[in-house]
Amino acid sequence: MFKKILNEAWITFKIEATGPILIKAGETVEETEQRQNREPNTPKMVFVEDANKDFFIPGSSIKGVWRSWCEKIARTISTEVPPLSCDPLCDNEKSEHFSCSKRLEELKKKNPVNEYALSCPVCKIFGNTSLGSRIKFSDAILSDQGSRNRLNLPKRDGIAIDRFTGGVKEGPFSYQYVLNREFTTKIQIRNFELWQLGMLAFLLRDFKDELVPIGYGKTRGLGKVKGTVDLMTITYYGLKKPLIDIDNKIATITGVGKLFDDPRNSEGYNFENESSIEEIKFDKCISGTVKTQIEFNKDQSKELMNRSAPYWVEIKNEKPDGYSEKSKSVRKVLLEKYIVKGEDA
Repeated sequence: MFKKILNEAWITFKIEATGPILIKAGETVEETEQRQNREPNTPKMVFVEDANKDFFIPGSSIKGVWRSWCEKIARTISTEVPPLSCDPLCDNEKSEHFSCSKRLEELKKKNPVNEYALSCPVCKIFGNTSLGSRIKFSDAILSDQGSRNRLNLPKRDGIAIDRFTGGVKEGPFSYQYVLNREFTTKIQIRNFELWQLGMLAFLLRDFKDELVPIGYGKTRGLGKVKGTVDLMTITYYGLKKPLIDIDNKIATITGVGKLFDDPRNSEGYNFENESSIEEIKFDKCISGTVKTQIEFNKDQSKELMNRSAPYWVEIKNEKPDGYSEKSKSVRKVLLEKYIVKGEDA
């Protein structure tokens, strides 16, 4: 999308297993048979482990949960169709949920398009087959002092019920789980707009309230976690940067729309016309000629996300100059004219 990096945010995110969770490890049929034949009491489903035999939560698992929950948030605040989030798996071109991936593929057959401008809000940050993701997740590693070996994990027993007879179809079988352990991951967001931080603010609020389950067996009582932001860092690159009062430790936070200075392409990306977030307190700042890094502690990170939230809420308020009207009108035209009717773009 961009030839250069203008801003980026780093979030240190802690995940506490307040209930039992299981991130299943994948196995081949042969590996499963060997394990069961060698150790009859070995759990049928085991927690994923790394090369050091330490169990962890893969970054891909966290990203999948974040994306699906952001889609729910976007569809919840949508007051009309098309909704603010596509369905990535919908290939029905006449549906208002038609996936951005399929829609952009059809459009690019006719003319070059700006994938970012024509993607739904969720795809703009998490990506699709035509647009690379601008958010990255590291694996969540244990941050407490307990055992890291999955052989020491507790086990639960379960059975599979026959849907016709009501009897036991399979089992009992056992599976591992993690409880009262803490993991830490880092999330990177490059070239962000402020409304995107605002969307994540609602996600993080739900994580703090233990509303976002993760992993296997969510309907069986597994997956309950509490997620909290421990630290945030905002970095700006280039000569164009927001105001920073180093003496008083107060900064202005600006989205990529105000930093992007290429007049040939600025309109093509359809950036939101956002005002900056002013007078945000920070903990540390390293200011250089082409790189400025601002660090926020836990309380300051919370304040930053709270101040970002209204930029996403504006979509719900349907302001005339808001992102919602632009994104939905563009998507509606693409859906009805270029896709359904088959006219040239």
